[in-house]
Amino acid sequence: MTDILKNNKAYLVWFLFYVLFFSILTGGIALFYYLITVPLAFSPVAENLWRKVTGVRPLRLKSEKERLLPIFKEVYWEAVRANPNLSKGIKLYIKEDMTINAFAFGKGTLVLTRGSIELLNDECLKGLISHEFGHFAYKHTDALLLFTVANLPMSFIIRKLTDAKNYFDNSKRRSLIIGSLCDFLYYLFKALDFIGDLILMHSSRKSEYKADKFSIKSGFGKNLTDVLIEIYGVSISKPQSVKEQLRSTHPHITLRIERLENYIELTT
Repeated sequence: MTDILKNNKAYLVWFLFYVLFFSILTGGIALFYYLITVPLAFSPVAENLWRKVTGVRPLRLKSEKERLLPIFKEVYWEAVRANPNLSKGIKLYIKEDMTINAFAFGKGTLVLTRGSIELLNDECLKGLISHEFGHFAYKHTDALLLFTVANLPMSFIIRKLTDAKNYFDNSKRRSLIIGSLCDFLYYLFKALDFIGDLILMHSSRKSEYKADKFSIKSGFGKNLTDVLIEIYGVSISKPQSVKEQLRSTHPHITLRIERLENYIELTT
């Protein structure tokens, strides 16, 4: 609990804001929603359901197990040495996606895309995996799940307000008072959602840097740096606008490479 409070303040503050805001708005009804959905979201049942919905699968082929399990276990061992509080129940899964990527979810789901497995060598895979262990170590996955649950009422309300706004905008019998009230509520909730999004995306980018540092701490900083350099070498993307940068979940890849190289220099 200490780790999630220490490393995810923005997520937790915004979660508490949503709980308070929606509880007041609904006369306390929303509080019961959170009391039910938060424990449910953290349950193994919910995590297993999410894996099925997103098409994440366990290792099945003999070739996958023979190659990936030794890599995974080696990095896991070093990650536990770097952070003895790391969960012992994390398992490796595969997503049938040919992009080079990896991600972590919930309490124990660490995912490699098939593109990563097919296109990267073993040492680079160690770098990707160690970074995702960093997210588990700092409870980023728990914080993100908590916020996702907290944000569901906001998404629902904005969707309904959007429908109402479109209805009144296109209505021939538009009431000035009701239409203006609908517009006010729509832009109020959109503004709250936008502010929260900016705060949390900033926190997400900081989380990526922390997970990168964990790779160094667990002994795989050079591996991760090599992965990012390889990804940057084959990626083709247009320059991001200021808005896109503010709403990006990850720092620009060159910033991550620069920091990793600087950290590695300082520790060698």
